[in-house]
Amino acid sequence: MAGMGTGAGTGTGVALGQPSVPRSIDQITAQAQDYDFDANVPLRYWLRSANVLLQQARRYLAEHDDETAYFLLFRHAHLVLTNLTSHPEAKKPEHRQALAEHNREVKASLNKLDVLKPRIKERHDRYTQLVAEREEKRRWAELERRTAYGQEEQQHHEDSRYSMPKIRQLHASENKDLAMRTAHKELSRRQATRPAGPGHQPDGDDLQRRLQAIRARVEPAGPDRVERDVQRDVQRDVQSNTTIYSYPTVPIKRASRQEYEAPPYAPDVTAPVRPPSRPDKVPNEGLEWAGTPPEEGSFAPAAYLENGEPLRTVFLPATLRTTFLRLAYKNTRANLETCAFLAGFLSRNAFFVSRLVVPAQTATPDTCEMINESQLFDYVDSEDLIILGWIHTHPTQTCFMSSRDLHTHAGYQVMLAESVAIVCAPSKGDTVHGGDWGVFRLTDPPGKKTILECRNTGIFHPHDVDDIYISALRPGHVIELTELKFEVVDLR
Repeated sequence: MAGMGTGAGTGTGVALGQPSVPRSIDQITAQAQDYDFDANVPLRYWLRSANVLLQQARRYLAEHDDETAYFLLFRHAHLVLTNLTSHPEAKKPEHRQALAEHNREVKASLNKLDVLKPRIKERHDRYTQLVAEREEKRRWAELERRTAYGQEEQQHHEDSRYSMPKIRQLHASENKDLAMRTAHKELSRRQATRPAGPGHQPDGDDLQRRLQAIRARVEPAGPDRVERDVQRDVQRDVQSNTTIYSYPTVPIKRASRQEYEAPPYAPDVTAPVRPPSRPDKVPNEGLEWAGTPPEEGSFAPAAYLENGEPLRTVFLPATLRTTFLRLAYKNTRANLETCAFLAGFLSRNAFFVSRLVVPAQTATPDTCEMINESQLFDYVDSEDLIILGWIHTHPTQTCFMSSRDLHTHAGYQVMLAESVAIVCAPSKGDTVHGGDWGVFRLTDPPGKKTILECRNTGIFHPHDVDDIYISALRPGHVIELTELKFEVVDLR
């Protein structure tokens, strides 16, 4: 694999979520096309990136964020039409159905863009007009100021008089209560959409039926089917469990599901001169969003990549690590690694880990390999979840990212810039509380580009640069939530 910047998935170069100043259509489309594409990166990663773009677009549409939804839909269309269809692997049989479905999604997205475009244009035009009117009034006010009163008091009054309204941007670390309410609301909504019945836990047969329904969407479709897809509602609810792509059919064993929540205790881890009269105030209501954002606001970027691009917050259940270590205990005793994946959802411009998925796998003391990658993605897609990272053990080694770990994680960070890798070293450090552990991401640059360009396949091999990876915990973009619930799904 070769370097590709932050990928098309979510390495946007701009902060997602409501901007403080309305952007024009030209600005949005220019930014949407500004990403690094490298055809040396396997097509399966790009297909997953395209899928994640659509998942996020649905969420921002549901939250009435027209600009961000437009940005993501346009980037998806550009990625598919300009790059994926010409990828060297595009003609391989295993990718044919996925590309066809993405092309159908592009047709539907073009209709959505046509609906969003006039709303965005109207808001930008109104903003531009109001700014012009404000500047004209400022010029008159400046003339009055020069002929009458002192500048400092006048400027203060003018700034407050014509300040632009801003969408409330919240610091995640200071608004954990809101994060918990957001997570609870979304989890309750998802629970309500599951099949009725007291304490319903879907078994393997139920899961298989849902996965088959997902796969049905990539079977050859006639003109009527394609037309219905194209006419899909612009504001399709994020509650939908459909997906744009399923990997080839694989047998799935009966899946077990358990729900976990945090214990009642926190785990061990932290009198002025009156100015002259001036023209009437420009009405601020002209700058409100075309779609009303959540009343309580959205979460501001939590951290930034080394290239300056923003990262959204990832909220992590504080007890997920110890739960995983209990699942891995048998392997750990046998000096074998264990791995699992973090899946979750997007809400208020932040990610919430809500599922720990244990895939079928093989292990050695130094490696852990997933047997059926498609099985994991089939399940995640069927639940309308996003892969937010992975977790694995080092049974006897210290807490660090090995060369193999770095290469594994690069693929997931290509799909999602916020993706993280959790390493657990239960035999080191405070073994009473689970041992040493860390949450990591590749630096960007130089880490991700270095790993993607590396052709060495050895378990332990050096790289030419330092600082390939860093901690993602605060002051990084990952925040633990003590009472955040999650479920465990074992696909082994």
